Amino acid sequence: MAANKSSGKSPKTAPHEEPYEPEAFARKFGIPAGEAKTIIKRYGPSRRKLDAYMAARDA
Repeated sequence: MAANKSSGKSPKTAPHEEPYEPEAFARKFGIPAGEAKTIIKRYGPSRRKLDAYMAARDA
């Protein structure tokens, strides 16, 4: 049997897949923090979804 060589730590997620914090989201898109919190509450903290939403909104 092969020995398990993992360190027991869970793999770190890619930076583009880490959830947005409202302050970082607001800063990135130049919107008020309250609006950022509302958008994150409605669509979830997924960077991919929020970036797509903001791109469609600005189009």
